[in-house]
Amino acid sequence: MYKKNDISLVITTINKANKVINKYLNLSRNNNVRYIIIGDKKSPNYEKKYPFFNIKKQKKFNFNIYNFLPYNSYSRKNIGYLIAMKNNSKIIVETDDDNYPKDNFFKNMKIKKVLKVLSGPKWINILNFFKKDNHSIWPRGFPLILINSKKKIKSIKKEIFSPIQQRMCDGNPDVDAIYRLTNKFKNHTFKSDNFALSNKSICPFNSQNTVWHEIAFPLMYLPSYCTMRATDIWRGFVATKIIENYDWNLVFLNSTVIQKRNVHNLMDDFIQEIPVYNDTINFHKVLDELKLSSKYEDILINIFKCYEKLVKEKILNKKELPLLKKWLKDINKIYPNLKN
Repeated sequence: MYKKNDISLVITTINKANKVINKYLNLSRNNNVRYIIIGDKKSPNYEKKYPFFNIKKQKKFNFNIYNFLPYNSYSRKNIGYLIAMKNNSKIIVETDDDNYPKDNFFKNMKIKKVLKVLSGPKWINILNFFKKDNHSIWPRGFPLILINSKKKIKSIKKEIFSPIQQRMCDGNPDVDAIYRLTNKFKNHTFKSDNFALSNKSICPFNSQNTVWHEIAFPLMYLPSYCTMRATDIWRGFVATKIIENYDWNLVFLNSTVIQKRNVHNLMDDFIQEIPVYNDTINFHKVLDELKLSSKYEDILINIFKCYEKLVKEKILNKKELPLLKKWLKDINKIYPNLKN
């Protein structure tokens, strides 16, 4: 059992309370977890029993980022992260309003783990290690040109430090629109296993079911001036670059949710994912060429350098930098020991 409010659960929604939101309400109370529901202009009113932060309530925190975040945007989730940080959370768990939690949702979150560490090729499709059959499946953000690539992958079991932990999602996992348009839907159930990636290898991770420890909180920034099917993928790639610099490991853990996906127009998803299909490999090439500080207190400087370079190379919109500066200012106010 964690101490009260050591953990915060953050979701954002434009929907009325459903079975998922209600289940998280009960789970949070039973596990001493602070529950934060971030609304937007389209969100309905919520009863007082829900820890729901509408636009008006978000403004009261006086975060620098507030007036610059677009409305009707998934990136408003950034406000939820900052609320959790301001309340001295040590762990932030994020998910979505269509991911029904299993009983193990608040388990297996320790920052140090003894896991099988996968290494070898630059890009590793982690879903190949969790799937139970021979069908092809890949996570959103994985380079399409490498889907059928087969290279030898090594596995060594050792203790690693993992402040960012992506958990699997049974049911309808976070694959891309091309997968959904070309494959009949299967009700996926993944293996109950856990893996870490070597810092020389990459796999995209998303915001569907992710655990963040305090040391990695500054990396949670979701960019706003890109499509909403790209925002968490781009964030994840920047985070991957920076954790590699600190010799931390990204881990992928067994499933703790079952997704019954909200209604999506798959062609709209496809259009929003085009930047990811086009730019994923180049995104990493740009970051690989960047030299960062190995000092943790420079993490905010490192974040800005990554985004500044991506803007310079015209992979990200130049509007991102003023918004990012507001985020970094908010982080620095909460954690004044970090350089900005």
